[in-house]
Amino acid sequence: MKKANLARAGLVAFMLSILVMSDTNLHSASAASDDWKLCRAAATRLEQQHHMPSGMVNSIAMVESGRRSPDGSLQAWPWTVNAEGRSYYFATRDKAVDAVRRMLAEGMRTIDVGCMQVNLRYHPRAFTSVEEAFDPMSNVAYGAYFLRELEERSDSWNQAIGRYHSYSTSLNTRYAARVQAVWAKEQRTAAARIAAENAAQTASVDGEGNALETGSIATMADLRLSSFADEPAHGDTYRPNILPATTLASAESSHFD
Repeated sequence: MKKANLARAGLVAFMLSILVMSDTNLHSASAASDDWKLCRAAATRLEQQHHMPSGMVNSIAMVESGRRSPDGSLQAWPWTVNAEGRSYYFATRDKAVDAVRRMLAEGMRTIDVGCMQVNLRYHPRAFTSVEEAFDPMSNVAYGAYFLRELEERSDSWNQAIGRYHSYSTSLNTRYAARVQAVWAKEQRTAAARIAAENAAQTASVDGEGNALETGSIATMADLRLSSFADEPAHGDTYRPNILPATTLASAESSHFD
């Protein structure tokens, strides 16, 4: 088997392990027109499935195809194209596919596509079609596969990140630093979000607990008062009814150049 075919076989094996379990989720997100989440969803799934550092692949995608989302945050955009050094952000997958087909027909060859900006000239066997190149899972899977291959030939993940962009030290050092900066910011944002969610959950539990306690006290008071309804005449010995057990229990209750 030729080296190219071996590489393609390795990529197919890399992708098949997750395509079945993730296809429905990504397509449902696309159907909901929530395209801003497609690259991140694919990157997160691949990182988890193949035990890659959390947030690394998505951070590369953000550097490669990132643009400002409606909420102001930087997000990788799946319908991004860079042709001969010029970037284009298309509104839909179909428009991106049509544009790349025209570019290829016009003789352009240096074209980067999708979440991970895979270069069609230097990676001609990455995809079986232009349509597949713009499938977020396929695109990110190839980028992650290539990154894993680079890591096996590098001293560290950071070096592999730089080589994802270029083998030129002057170029890949700056690129790796840029990815690391985005990655660090993503980690801080994730940590802040988790802290806020935990705080909100704690506040909610405390609020429910206080309301429950207040309500239970009122209930017990009503029960106690009602127990006096049949109180014998003054001077006779009286013991209030025992409160129901249920009332007491409720009271406790992340370019290939």
